[in-house]
Amino acid sequence: MKGKILIGLLIIGIIAAAGYYGLEYATKQQKKQIKKLEDKINFLKKETLPVRFKILKKDTANITFAIKFYDQDSTEFNADTITLQGQELSFDFAVVPVKKDYNIAFPTKIFTNKIPAKEGLSLFKYYDDHGFPQTMSINGADEDYVNLMTDLFEKIKEGKTENIEGIYGSMVQDIAKLNEFQVNHVYKIVIHTKGGIEVTEDI
Repeated sequence: MKGKILIGLLIIGIIAAAGYYGLEYATKQQKKQIKKLEDKINFLKKETLPVRFKILKKDTANITFAIKFYDQDSTEFNADTITLQGQELSFDFAVVPVKKDYNIAFPTKIFTNKIPAKEGLSLFKYYDDHGFPQTMSINGADEDYVNLMTDLFEKIKEGKTENIEGIYGSMVQDIAKLNEFQVNHVYKIVIHTKGGIEVTEDI
């Protein structure tokens, strides 16, 4: 009986060790990928504008807005008109530190004061170009950049971010009591590679 218990504990130990070293290996591999990406982002803008939106209608039940998506060259590539339950919009981003004082960000979802974040509208479909995040598209990008960015984007889409060192979520939102988004006004979301993410009126 003791022998069976010892064998069982040994098997559990082996499985746990395999899981630990497997995770450690995956983390090291992801670090190598990020390190490679460092050398490929020098041509990216220091300030990017992936999203613009205009509030079309807002009432006590819903908010309707037009949204547009842009690449690194400020070229619009997709647009939609969306109606969501609620009155206050929030935009969520996944932010990845690539090197010191240099972050890149991926729009992940939109939610409202009536729709919780976990049930928010996914934004991936708007800029997923056969696996490549089109918001990161820029003239001069080489094949290595495309492959590295595609690999990183896939992990973010699938929620497999445990091996991406330093990744965190960032949110910009409309707070009615402070400074709410106004009907017929256009807003832009700006990503500062050395700082954070902000939403400002596009005047």
